[in-house]
Amino acid sequence: MTELIDVTPEVPTPRARRRRRLRDTSLRLRLIIAAALAVVIALGAVLSVGLYEVKHELRHNVENELRSAANAQTVVGQQNPFDGSQSFRLPPQSAGQVTALVQLIDNTVQKVVPPQQDLTLPVTPADRALAALTTSGVERLRDVTVDGMHMRLLTVSGGNNLALQVALPLTAVDREVHHLALAFLLFGLIGLVVAALLAWLAAGAALRPVRRLTSAAEEIAATRDLTTRIAETRRDELGRLAGAFDSMLAALQSSVGAQRQLIADASHELRTPLASLRTNVEVLHDIDRLPPSMRDDVIAGIMTQLEELTALVADVVELARGDQPDVHLEDVSYERIVEHAVARAKRHWPELRFVLGSSPVMVRAVPARLDRAVNNLLDNAGKFSQPAGQVDVALFPDGRLTVRDHGPGVPLDALPHVFERFYRSDEARALPGSGLGLAIVAQVAESHGGRVSLSNADDGGAVAELWLPPLATVPVEQGIPVPVG
Repeated sequence: MTELIDVTPEVPTPRARRRRRLRDTSLRLRLIIAAALAVVIALGAVLSVGLYEVKHELRHNVENELRSAANAQTVVGQQNPFDGSQSFRLPPQSAGQVTALVQLIDNTVQKVVPPQQDLTLPVTPADRALAALTTSGVERLRDVTVDGMHMRLLTVSGGNNLALQVALPLTAVDREVHHLALAFLLFGLIGLVVAALLAWLAAGAALRPVRRLTSAAEEIAATRDLTTRIAETRRDELGRLAGAFDSMLAALQSSVGAQRQLIADASHELRTPLASLRTNVEVLHDIDRLPPSMRDDVIAGIMTQLEELTALVADVVELARGDQPDVHLEDVSYERIVEHAVARAKRHWPELRFVLGSSPVMVRAVPARLDRAVNNLLDNAGKFSQPAGQVDVALFPDGRLTVRDHGPGVPLDALPHVFERFYRSDEARALPGSGLGLAIVAQVAESHGGRVSLSNADDGGAVAELWLPPLATVPVEQGIPVPVG
């Protein structure tokens, strides 16, 4: 039964679409929006607090005027409105430039003694409860609306089943707060515009290195020119980013140059053995006409050239690894690597005497690459040793491996170049090899955090030293190399 697969594209949610639009927005615009939002929040908080404080202060002034008006009513005409008189009439009380509305209530729903005024203040059960108190001077403040007018109402208990109510309009306060809110809003809008403008200018200045970085990257992508540099001198994060970009370009340029040089050198070195191999293969067309001895020589020559090509290709592949970090590092017994390499060298150079003195050393390395490096050092010493000569090999507890031959040594003018790829001195051109052995040793040493050197011994011959950082150092009395010939 055929299974049907739904290939309907997933429809993004509104939230996902908003995120995508935000990601597609330019960094400069996002910085401006973030700065504007920060200013709006800060200004909104400051202006809101300021408006609240002003409003609170104005209403507090009104409440003080209400208390003054209430105190004045208690002594009008030498009469006390709280003496229980049923015929007492409260005249309107002036509070500043505004006339206060006053009235007297009891603790029931019947009695309201308004002054000589057309408006009556609202009475609630809470006001009646206040009138029922036996303690005088207890206050209650609230906002009320009387005939469409916003007012502040003060109810004061008299302690004799009566309460006095005094109200003042809040029209002036509301108008002042409204005007102040408009002024604050205008100020906030101006601040927002100024903040957005400053953020636009600041973002433009801050992102100028990013624009140069982008332009440089686009130019490199279009022209493949790795010599382009930003040369940013500022010391902030963007300056460090530009410097890191320049360093990356320099490293990439060096890597590409090294690869091109490796290809050019390998092509040059491959021409000679390939031409010789082609000549010998062409001779195979007439191999039946050749005498047996010449026939064997041709076949042996082809096999030798194939071996040289195989070794050369292996060396080129090893060098093509470059200085990339090794991901297969493991704890390796350095002395076992050296012992196995010396054993192979004895079989490869049976006419030479290899003397080994080794100490227990553990290093962090790739076994195959370290074995290749040690083998190349031994092979190099074998090529330059005298017939029936001796090669001294010593591994020390501090991770130093020395390989010394007793040959003619290295010419002084060749010493600075012995670790270069395909370099061969005039004395070495007649010997087999491609000039890549020591270059591979140098590359292995560098990739493992070590070092390599080659120098001439005082009493003749050359001394190569390969050092790798040891994981642990054994006691000196247990780590002296013991010669084994």
